[in-house]
Amino acid sequence: MEAVNATLAPVFKFGPATGFKAELKRQVEEYFVRSGRSAHGGLRLGLKALFITAWLTVSYCLLVFSAESWWQAALLALSLGLAMAAVGFNIQHDGNHGSFSEYRWANRLMGAGLDLLGGSSYLWCFQHNVLHHSYTNLAGADHDIDTGGFGCLSPAQALRRIHRFQQVYLWPLYATIALKWQLFDDFHQLATGHIGPQRIPRPRKWDLVGILGGKIVFFGFAFVLPSFFHPFWIVLVVYAGAMLVVGFLLAVIFQLAHSVGEAVHPGYRESAQIAEEWAVHQVRTTVDFARGNRLLAWYIGGLNFQVEHHLFPRISHVHYPAIAPIVEEVSRRFGIAYAAHPTFGAALASHQRFLREMGHASAEAS
Repeated sequence: MEAVNATLAPVFKFGPATGFKAELKRQVEEYFVRSGRSAHGGLRLGLKALFITAWLTVSYCLLVFSAESWWQAALLALSLGLAMAAVGFNIQHDGNHGSFSEYRWANRLMGAGLDLLGGSSYLWCFQHNVLHHSYTNLAGADHDIDTGGFGCLSPAQALRRIHRFQQVYLWPLYATIALKWQLFDDFHQLATGHIGPQRIPRPRKWDLVGILGGKIVFFGFAFVLPSFFHPFWIVLVVYAGAMLVVGFLLAVIFQLAHSVGEAVHPGYRESAQIAEEWAVHQVRTTVDFARGNRLLAWYIGGLNFQVEHHLFPRISHVHYPAIAPIVEEVSRRFGIAYAAHPTFGAALASHQRFLREMGHASAEAS
């Protein structure tokens, strides 16, 4: 993504280095030297990717070729949605960050998994790798907290009367995110050359082929092939059900890391100089959760270790549990607040409180 970074002019400028990031980098590098491990996923992640791919394939095949009753279709659609989300959390995420493998071609192949699931790895890398990771929780730059006015996730966003109820209505809206990406967002961004207010270079040659080809393949598997075996209206219902599962999971996991009261939400509306260095900003705007839940961490690709991911996105998620104590200790020594919810439930409750607080007038004053 080096060339990608150069195409987007920074909206915010961070303060000078204080030695925090340098110390973090030194200690994490020492960990890899001591352990003799590679920073990439290695065999461990490769086997995980094979399992998830098999889960996805079996769920799809059984759904299309074997399901005969509504309850079979419902269970298999749920399984398919869970498997698709697992691909997003584990395979394409590490691939598009360049942390899946030491080989660039392997990372690109794994990252292309998003294209086969109806998204666009090309557009996602701009929105996620560049804008979100560079300008976390900065309204106007971090598109991931832009709800298009449906919600208020930052003091810098305009507060509307309907937002006082967002702690109720945003939860079901989260489930529509995957549908919105597949059917509207990618095409809109491709046509306008913008992600929110940020201009992006239009894809050319193989990048454009990847976007359009991925959409064709996905729609073929989602609608065309199943229509040979089932009525089209049933295909639409099952597709929507599976994608609602995917969207809800992806949205909630992201929100628990950034849209909680323990994360800082700077109130900047326009370009601004930020006093703290980038690495400090990442720790202050990001929150870990349920770090002791190994099953959850396995399924969501270590994204409950979100602080570590933001500081070291090119390190595979399989290493986050090991480097989290290092990040926490260095943060403590530098006087930087490192937040982590002890359980998944605690993170959910914090997000619910955050939605309510942001949706009321008191949030605007803060």
